[in-house]
Amino acid sequence: MAAVHPKLIESLVDQTPRAMIAMLIVSSAYFGIFIKFVPLIVLIVWFVFQILLAVYRYYNAMMFKTYLAQRTPEKIEQNEVYFMLSNVFQAGMWTISSVLSIVYAPQPYELVSLILTIGIITAAALSMSSLYKAYLVFFFSMIIPQIIIMICYAEHQHIGLVVLIFIYIPATILLSRAIYNSRLSSIEAHDELEKSVDELHRLSIMDNLTNIYNRRYFFEMSNKLIATAAREKKAVSLLMLDIDFFKQVNDSYGHQAGDFILVELVKEIETMTRKSDVFARIGGEEFTILLNNTSLKGAQVIAEKMRIKIENKVFSYNNASIDITISIGISELTAVNTSIEDLYKQADKQLYSAKNNGRNRVSVAVISA
Repeated sequence: MAAVHPKLIESLVDQTPRAMIAMLIVSSAYFGIFIKFVPLIVLIVWFVFQILLAVYRYYNAMMFKTYLAQRTPEKIEQNEVYFMLSNVFQAGMWTISSVLSIVYAPQPYELVSLILTIGIITAAALSMSSLYKAYLVFFFSMIIPQIIIMICYAEHQHIGLVVLIFIYIPATILLSRAIYNSRLSSIEAHDELEKSVDELHRLSIMDNLTNIYNRRYFFEMSNKLIATAAREKKAVSLLMLDIDFFKQVNDSYGHQAGDFILVELVKEIETMTRKSDVFARIGGEEFTILLNNTSLKGAQVIAEKMRIKIENKVFSYNNASIDITISIGISELTAVNTSIEDLYKQADKQLYSAKNNGRNRVSVAVISA
């Protein structure tokens, strides 16, 4: 069975309670119309089966909901089969209702059963078209017995109704297909819109080259994290990284090589960061990392490991080996440094200190509380 879009199944799940209430209302109407003719015990048994069917269909819908949440396609497909079988059972129950009207009720009550059947089929186009194949099974399981019944009567009005049914069949199939296509198109358009929104959001917060956070989003996120850390009295440290002599890389190997170095550097640094850290490209060859729940001492250990890793890493570009080093400045959240702007300013000072003292080193800002 071909995969069905999950949101089509969600639509079916949403429609099921209303569809089952409508089905029980129609069943009650049938019960009231034919109670004068069909033995009461037979009608009660038939109605109980309709209730059981409604309960099962609700259970089937809840299983769809569960399997969608679990993202288990094989279970969803299995549940589709059960749904289809329940449709066949439902069609069988209404065929039995037509047979009961033939056996026990006088003419023209067989026409009442036909009208009920046509109404159920048409209404089901709204509630079941999301699973189009299942609806087709239900449609033909319902309509074929009615055609046979009308042909068996073979009177002029019955043959006329058969002709009308054959006109009704393609019209209803086209209607259900149009409903299905409309829902699917709407879902696909919504999905595309969500993707576009997600992509626009990603572009607004990410650096296009290195695929890490950009400067604007870094300050936005850092403000929130620092506010939380201040309330919870947790340590926060900031690293400022800069590639030493990066201009020489661009001049010697070209700007494409420079871009390659930036991307590869980020990959190396990312292996040493946590999900709770905020890693961003501030501009050019300059990066910053907000280390959540990390003291100044801990940040110094991390920074030194990063420095050594980059120093020992050989970056290969177009058969050329490029060696680079980084300088790092560190600051810590204290009673003096209380905002991301304070941390940034202090770490930037230490970065320039590292540069002025020979590069390829870590410099730490020590400020008393």
